[in-house]
Parts: sequence; structure tokens; C-alpha cells
Amino acid sequence: MGQFVYTIAENVMNGLASYAYQEICLAWGVTDELNKLKDTFSSIKLVILDAEEKQRKELRLSQWLGKLKDVCYDVDDMLNDFAFKELQMQMLILRGRGSIKGQVRIFFSCWNPVVFNFKMGHRIKEIRERLDVIANEKSQFPLVERDEDWQSQSVHINRETHSFVQAYDVIGREDDKKQIIIYLLNLTLKEKSRDVQENVSVISITGLGGIGKTTLAKLVYNDHRVVKHFDMRMWVCVSDHFDNKRLVHEIVASATNQNCGHQESFDSVQKKLQSALKDKQFLLVLDDVWDKGQIGVTTAKWIDLKALLNVGANGSKVIVTTRSESVALIMDSVCVHQLRGLPHKSCMSLFIKRAFGRKGEEQRYPH
Repeated sequence: MGQFVYTIAENVMNGLASYAYQEICLAWGVTDELNKLKDTFSSIKLVILDAEEKQRKELRLSQWLGKLKDVCYDVDDMLNDFAFKELQMQMLILRGRGSIKGQVRIFFSCWNPVVFNFKMGHRIKEIRERLDVIANEKSQFPLVERDEDWQSQSVHINRETHSFVQAYDVIGREDDKKQIIIYLLNLTLKEKSRDVQENVSVISITGLGGIGKTTLAKLVYNDHRVVKHFDMRMWVCVSDHFDNKRLVHEIVASATNQNCGHQESFDSVQKKLQSALKDKQFLLVLDDVWDKGQIGVTTAKWIDLKALLNVGANGSKVIVTTRSESVALIMDSVCVHQLRGLPHKSCMSLFIKRAFGRKGEEQRYPH
């Protein structure tokens, strides 16, 4: 399984800890049960990396990881069900508002919150009992706990993104897109007030994981005004490991549509980068930047990379997407755009689009 189970468990932990799911669980009255589930997951997660390394020599350990993987999938399915039912309930409530008939329909429907809460309570209990057994069984194996920094260095799984987006699939981000484009095409107050003029400025898009930062960056990146304004556009996914050597290689590849040779010296690659950017007004998107200690972005790393980028023409911009506001500070952003959840109307539009697919299909199933 390689480091597969660890990745799944980490995704589940992120889901359990996210603000959005905490709000949903609070609304459904299952916060305590899910917190217990999260605590048990936390204790197991510490030994997963060691277990995955040792499983080849121990069949029982491999079977233990298999059971854990199954539970992870079940928890992930459960969280998805919570999110889906929450949207479905909101839509039913909107349609039944002010109508006694509508309220009665909701009460006796399969979406009745009392019935759903009862069913989910049993489901959570069953999953938690299975997870408790798995947690107790881990004491049978000589497993070593790994701290977070060690895990981050040992398990580097790049999240790759690209710049392509179907704009018609995106709902509710027009105002955010408009604001970012204004930042890109004009000088911000911070840029105007600088004592020393810099050729490159940073705009950060911050927000919770999964809220749509990358999608917003794609919308901006592909907007016809942005395409026309900049001489060159580049897109690089950073992920949790901010390594200047790798990033310079990828920026060059994005700028020139040519990969650098593995045997090529870093000095040669840096010269290629500066040659490609020199006196050109460019837009560079650094997607998914993290501040994970020494492997994430640091002030020193950013200063070194920015020095290479400063050969571009005045007015060049870097868009950074990140969950962390500290990243925006480290990278000396001239403005920070905090992306928030979609408004209720947009959430309903998105839900209907995903649930019914074709336009007008929802009219066939009004209730």
C-alpha cells in the first residue's frame, strides 16, 4: 500500500477538523461523537507511516492497515453524506417555507432531520466501535510514532494542478474574480507607497481548503483581459515542499514549454529563467503554498526566488493561493484576498447543477 493509507487518513483528519464540517455536525447534533472519532484517528495516524514501512514483513500488520483503510473510506463517505444532506435540507426548507403542507412534507420525507440524526448516530457509533478495535490492536505491533515534521519530510506527495478551467462550470465567484483582476491590472496602495519600486508584486488568495482558491486563480489566469495585459503567463503547483530548485525548473518549463535536463546545473537553469523573463511583464501563479517549517516557504527562500524574478518588467505579478495568512506575510503580499464560502443562493445553484445535471431538470422533480 506504500504510503497510501497515511494519505487517506490525513485527508479524513482534515475533513473532520474543517470548519465547514464542524458547523454541519453542530447543526445535526453529532459534534461529540465525531470529536471522539477524531481523537481516536489522531492516535492511530501517528503510527501509520511506520506500519506501512513494516507491513511487507508482517502479514497481520498489512491486514491491520487494510481494516484501517476501509474505516477511512467509510468515514469519508459519511462526511460526504452529511454535506449532501445539509444542502438537500436547505433546499427543501426554502421550498416549504411558509407552507404548512411543505413543512409536513419535510417531516415525513426521507430527509426528516430527526430520522437522519437517528440513522447517522448509529452509523457513527458503528464506525467508532470498529476504529476502537483497530486502535487497541495497534499495541500488538512494535510501531514507532512519527512527529509531524518527520512525516512532512518523509511523505512528500505533490498535489498537481493545472491552469485549465471551464468557466461556465463555476458559480458565484464573479465578484472575487473582478477584484483580483483589478489588483492585477492596477497599482495597489501598498505598491504606490513603497520607497523602492519593485518589479514584482505578490497578491495572495487565502481561505479554507476546498473553498475554491485554485479555481478562482484559474478564472483570473484565463480571463481575456489578463491574457492581453501580460507578455507571459506561468502556472506552477508548489504544494507543501517549497524547494527553489524544483520551482525554478518548473517555472522555466512553464515559460518556455521545454523541460530542463536533469543533468543541467542549477546555475544554468537560473540563467534560462532570467533570460525568459527579462524585461517582460509576466504573471506567475504559485498554487497551494504552505508554511510547514523548513520544508515550506520561508522568508529566506522567497527572497532568493524573488531576486530571480525581479528581472521581469515593472508591473509583473505573482498570485499565491494558500490556506495560511502567514504565507501572505512571508511573501510580502501587496494585498490579501480572503476567499469566503459561497452565498446561500450560489450554494443552491451549485447543488442543483451537481444534483440534476442538465438545465431545467430540477423542474421535473420539484419535491
